[in-house]
Amino acid sequence: MKIAATLLVLLVLSNIDAGYAQRSRRSRQPAPKPTPSAAPSVPAPPTPVTLVAPELLATVNGQDITTSNLDPHALAEAQSLPSRLAEARTTVLEMEINTLLLDSEAKRRKLTSQQLYDIEVAKKLTRPTAAEIDAFIANNRDKIYDPNAPSLREDVEAFLTGERETELSKSLVARLRQSHKVVMGPHINTPNLAPGAMLATVGGRAITSSSLTERLKPIIYKMRSASYLSKKAALEVTINDTLLLAEANRLNLAPEELVRKEVTDKAKSPTEAEIAKFYEENKSRINGTFETVKPQIASYLEEQNRRKLEEELSARLRKGANIRILLTEPERPVQAISVDDDPSRGDVNAPVTVVVFTDFECPSCAATHPVLDDVLKSYGNNVRLVVRDYPLNRHANARKAAEAANAAHAQGKFFEYAALLFKRQTELDVASLKKYATEVGLNRATFDAALDSGKYAAEVSHDLKDGELYGVDSTPTIFVNGVPVAGVSADFLRAAIDHALTNSKAAPRASQ
Repeated sequence: MKIAATLLVLLVLSNIDAGYAQRSRRSRQPAPKPTPSAAPSVPAPPTPVTLVAPELLATVNGQDITTSNLDPHALAEAQSLPSRLAEARTTVLEMEINTLLLDSEAKRRKLTSQQLYDIEVAKKLTRPTAAEIDAFIANNRDKIYDPNAPSLREDVEAFLTGERETELSKSLVARLRQSHKVVMGPHINTPNLAPGAMLATVGGRAITSSSLTERLKPIIYKMRSASYLSKKAALEVTINDTLLLAEANRLNLAPEELVRKEVTDKAKSPTEAEIAKFYEENKSRINGTFETVKPQIASYLEEQNRRKLEEELSARLRKGANIRILLTEPERPVQAISVDDDPSRGDVNAPVTVVVFTDFECPSCAATHPVLDDVLKSYGNNVRLVVRDYPLNRHANARKAAEAANAAHAQGKFFEYAALLFKRQTELDVASLKKYATEVGLNRATFDAALDSGKYAAEVSHDLKDGELYGVDSTPTIFVNGVPVAGVSADFLRAAIDHALTNSKAAPRASQ
């Protein structure tokens, strides 16, 4: 088990959505999130609660639309963002304190942090019994998204095991807080904190405002991005409603009457042929015979037709409207992404560094590998590529494959070896990994010894921990000069690299 995905996350990040997302790398969520049984030890700042002023999102024909015009759910989410950001800062500080507590105790006992965690948590962890799994499903059936999912029992087992791991971890941290001195500084949410402000000191080791700010960048960005998407979706609905009401007033109709005329009366029920055609085109993904699913297909197609009519009406109303969207997407954070001593190609002094976190068993990573190669060739010495490991837990052979790639790197043939791994993703067992070493001309005795001994396991764990700190939650994840790339297509990569080159004033745009 990885410490970063257990003690550091299970203890504190259940307070914010990011925490459960980390745990989801091991299993899908079978039930509601657990409620933390204890509040964070970092005290809340003695500041009064302030109301969030309405935010101007758009103007429609001269009429202002603010957050206060959104639907109640979106409005509540927008207004709660400042408090959720404050909670996230407090929670991450708690994580950092727990990390130093674990390190201090491990050092005192002449152990690694992982060894200490294994002794105090992993080895004490018991799996839930079949009866406990049955009881959980029975008690939470109405809250489980898909009670008939084939993987339900496996998911519930992982969920309950995670709960037990959380309790053991909390108990360990409580003991460590009794035996190691923790001195708190100014609260993390104090306005205008100086970068060097010491927020906490654990065993003489300080956590500064600047170090925590760096740690928080991906978390804060994801929260702001989620809030933006929520507001954007609600804003689109509000704009459509505003235009609909204006058009209904112009025609001296009730809004419902206008919808009836333009949508309801025009909506058609699907024909038997249309239902049969849909079934034939999708039956590989449909459970049931044509006769049993026919009513559901008919309802689905009718709803699709209605939505199309609604979209056409909105498009007509928007065509002649003066709409200014003022809502802006949050900027992606620039992070200090370490390149460590990982495999790389290109000039170390290149103005642009591309870092990719990859998994050799991940199909998307295999598809992206040649795209990266092709794009980077056109930039010559202006771009350096660095590859870091991020094997996902659901890929049984990915971690050992990452160790093997590190062993190939030690002999100067990482990229040749990695290309084979991506081509043969269904054959990544240890015997195959050793066979590929022969194919690329590695010293087999040295390679086999490194792979069998787990010589590079710590290196893979280090990359995983760094990836989690940088907010990596899927593969491949690519950073260009510390900025996460929105997508992994050639167009996204070129746009990110061109932007970085422009900012560095290093080179003209690369040829296409």
